[in-house]
Amino acid sequence: MSNNKTVLVYYVPQTFPCGPNSTCCGPVGQSEAELQEYKTAIENHLPGVSVQWINVSKEAGGKLQLGRDMAVLKLLNSFGFQSCPIFAVNGEVISMGPPVLEELVTLLKEKIGA
Repeated sequence: MSNNKTVLVYYVPQTFPCGPNSTCCGPVGQSEAELQEYKTAIENHLPGVSVQWINVSKEAGGKLQLGRDMAVLKLLNSFGFQSCPIFAVNGEVISMGPPVLEELVTLLKEKIGA
């Protein structure tokens, strides 16, 4: 069982590279509604567990930490922002990419020991 009851969620804020009404491509990143849905699902199913957001976009200005975020840095270097959202506990990546919430909660329960 882990002593750390914090789930780190690495994300990229949603943007519209070609404009909000373009027909060539859709939005990139995670919307605030998506992020809130993840937080609600985690906190409702895992009492005592908190969610910490980490914005990995270039505009965030260096929120990543070499020791804490090494596994996430490797994923971002390999797959870019498409790997987001990334969910991690104690430096271990639990899920990357848009999750199925029920599966994510099950994986987190197993990792955290809740």
